[in-house]
Parts: sequence; C-alpha cells; structure tokens
Amino acid sequence: MNSLAEIPTTGDASQWTESQKALMEFAGLYKKMHTSNGEQMILAPRAIVEAFAQTVQRTQLDPIARQIYCIERGGKYSIQVGIDGARLVAQRSGEYAGQRPIQWTADGIEWVDVWLSKEPPAAARAGVMRKGFTEPLYAVATWSSYAPHFNGKLSQMWSQHGSLMLGKCAEMLALRKAFPMELSGLYVAEEMDTATATQVASISSRDWQAELKIVDDKADLRVLFKACKDSGEMTPALSAEFMSHASKLTKDSSIVDAEIVEEAEQK
Repeated sequence: MNSLAEIPTTGDASQWTESQKALMEFAGLYKKMHTSNGEQMILAPRAIVEAFAQTVQRTQLDPIARQIYCIERGGKYSIQVGIDGARLVAQRSGEYAGQRPIQWTADGIEWVDVWLSKEPPAAARAGVMRKGFTEPLYAVATWSSYAPHFNGKLSQMWSQHGSLMLGKCAEMLALRKAFPMELSGLYVAEEMDTATATQVASISSRDWQAELKIVDDKADLRVLFKACKDSGEMTPALSAEFMSHASKLTKDSSIVDAEIVEEAEQK
C-alpha cells in the first residue's frame, strides 16, 4: 500500500475506504471501540484530521514508517514527526548541507561531543547548516526546560537516555530554525514529553472510569458527565464510555444521552 496515496482528502470518515480507515487508525486519528451497544468509532476533530492530511502531503512523510503521526493528550491533538522524518524533510528541500555534531555541557562553558557523566547534562546544542548561509544555525536545549518529571520522578526513557533525548530536542530546534517553512509547527516526541508531564501533574485524583462504573442513575450520570467535562479532562475515549454507559441505563433518548452524544461527536 502506498501510504501517501491512501491519505484521505476529506475529514469526513464516511467517505473513507477501509484502507484509509486503517491508515488513519495507525496514525492515531481513528479508533474502533467495541461497547455493549455495538461498535463505536472515535475520530479526532475533523479540523485535526484535515490538518494532518495536509501536513502529510506538504512534508511527504510516511505515517506507516512512523515518520509522522498524531498524538492525543487529554483531548488535545498534536502532529509529531520522528527525528528521521525531520531530517528527511530538510534533505528533500535541496538546501540541507549537513550538521555539526551534537554537543553537551555541564556549565555552558565547556562543550563535549560525548556525554559520559552519570549526572544529566545542563544543556545540549546542535548546529544545522543550510546552503547559502555562512554559519551553522545553532539551537540549545536545556535540561531544566525539557526533562519531564511525573509526580516529581524523572521518566524512564529520560532517566536512562537523558543526553540522547535532550540532543534530539536540540537538533529539532535547530532544524526548525534552519527550515521554518518546511518544519514549522512540527515537533518530535521528546519535545512534547514535558507537556505530557505537566498535564499528568495537573490531573486531579479523580478516577473518572471507576466512578462511571458505579453510577446506576441517569441524574448521577449527568452530574458526573458535567463534572468531567468542566474539569477539562474529558477525552474522546471517556466520552465514548459515558455514551455507552448511558445506553445501559435507559433505552430511550434522554437529555443525558443527547448531551453525551453531542460531546462525543464534537470530539
């Protein structure tokens, strides 16, 4: 299958072929869920789907090769690329002239090509060269700005491969600096880890799924639904679970069902 050829030209999933549905599911924008009320489809907002399709066409990156994909965090979507995909976009521009080796520092004064210390580096820098420019375009990523902490604890990947992760952040910063038209608005996963950590830290202690399972009254379900929505923690998956649970409590179209269905469709 030619992945780029299969990218839908419309955000209307009813017009997609089965191959297009499979591709968009792989890209993180389409998901099938089996509920007690039958199979439900969770789809990212149409604007996100169409923006993703346009970005794929613009960058010519392949979702199947994981060069580009979409990630949902708390109901918000971001288009991400792999660092190899970003390098490929730069190379295809015809203006890419290579890079300087990534370097790390503990004090901002002495920079080294290999990080051997057990302590994390204070910063990493990368330099990208573009034809017609007399000097490389450098970008610096600091540990304090990018290293993600979940509930005060460093994530496993950053704990084990911190210098490599920080180096990727610096390289992507430099690539966007050198190729703003081609890479503007695109980020690698390592750059988004901090946003994920911040979001996790801000999430309340409420377990919405656990609370949903014990609700056996329509009025209580409506209260819980509103509380979840007002908290900003409503996700497409949670919305679908509310809709499924509402169908178990009543077979007729209640206000609860209509409101939840509307929310699910908006997601």
